Amino acid sequence: MTTQMIICFAISAVVIAGYIWNKLSVGTVGCIGIVLFLLTGCIGPKDILGNIGNANLVMITSMFVISEGFKRTKAIHLVASTVKKISKGSMVMVMLGFTLATVMAATFTGSAVAAFCIVAPIVTATCEEMNISISKTIFSVGLVSIAACAIIPVGSSLAMLAELNGYIAANGYEQYTMEAMDLFKGRGMSLLVLMLYTTFVGFRFAPEKPIVASKDSAELSKRVAHHEPLKQPQEIAAIAIFCLVSLCLIFNTPLNNVLAAIGGPNLAAWEISFIGAVATVATGVLSSKEACASMPIDLTLMVAGGLCMGSALANTGAGDLIGSAIANTASSLGNPYLIGALFYLIPFFLTQIMQNRTVMAIFAPIAILACKSMGADCTGPLLLVASACCTAFMTPMATPTVPMVMGIGGYDMKSNIKQSILPAILLSVANILWIMTIYPL
Repeated sequence: MTTQMIICFAISAVVIAGYIWNKLSVGTVGCIGIVLFLLTGCIGPKDILGNIGNANLVMITSMFVISEGFKRTKAIHLVASTVKKISKGSMVMVMLGFTLATVMAATFTGSAVAAFCIVAPIVTATCEEMNISISKTIFSVGLVSIAACAIIPVGSSLAMLAELNGYIAANGYEQYTMEAMDLFKGRGMSLLVLMLYTTFVGFRFAPEKPIVASKDSAELSKRVAHHEPLKQPQEIAAIAIFCLVSLCLIFNTPLNNVLAAIGGPNLAAWEISFIGAVATVATGVLSSKEACASMPIDLTLMVAGGLCMGSALANTGAGDLIGSAIANTASSLGNPYLIGALFYLIPFFLTQIMQNRTVMAIFAPIAILACKSMGADCTGPLLLVASACCTAFMTPMATPTVPMVMGIGGYDMKSNIKQSILPAILLSVANILWIMTIYPL
């Protein structure tokens, strides 16, 4: 272990402690981490600028603007009233509706951030309509938006399949190339466990009220209640922008196929969101001042800090060091379930502080090469690595969705981790036992 690795681990520990201490704002802690990583040479200026300009950050701020406009319409309250009537006051029925809607959004968008941004305005409006604390529901919605991606075989699931098969081909183990239904067969059980948990259990472990005073939670109802009703043209514009942006995010791949066929440019998810945010202001739904006020700057800085931490861990070789140790350990284990647990749990915990794509890039080849050295089928371990990298929800550094959940729900890091423990255990057990049973070595 090099001196740079030790410094990187030490700074990461300080940042995590800062989030737990909760005496400074999360954005301030994130920025302190960025400065420390920069001054110690763990990251460079290009890393910082790249992470601050990250597509997810642009998408987050843009979707908050669009959602703010949509929350001012009569349509959002009509949806909330409909949910209230259908549920008849049953919390289980409310959570079932939220869960199904989020699974659909996550499946078709392939992005946890996009799925959460689509569903969150409806969730907040419904909670206000039914007099339910947002802190009781929003964690479960965020959990589903993160963990339900890339399971059902459409869109993002097929893209991940291609990525995994690419790793297999690159490491010369094509006899175990995965098929279209393998991701669903392997991860379908975890989806079922996830849906049952968020419908029947998750809200019971959520705090009754927001833990911390948060702009997004404390002032949410104020911003909705204390504003002038939108005029009809702005009302129509707000609804149209939210619906069109949501549809374009859900059907992003078909949309780009059509644009390519007519010679148009491809539109990334962040571009679609940014266009929608600009349109929200340009059509008069929000003033520029209101749009700026709706942007979660503190949470955005927190996400940037988490991304920089992931860059630092990757730049210093800390992830590769851990990966090499796992490969050596796996070769000495005889029990396939222990091998599966190793390839799930280590990436699962690492992806709480590193970008999931970075963790995937490190551990997917290691899983394949370890299985190749043993003459074993790599499908199970590879699916476990992929599953672990898609279930990062315990810390605000894990994925940009988590800070959004914490901000709206008013959670601090302690309460977020507390809510994460049981689903983390359930998903770990379900993934390891199920995948290593149907895909033995």
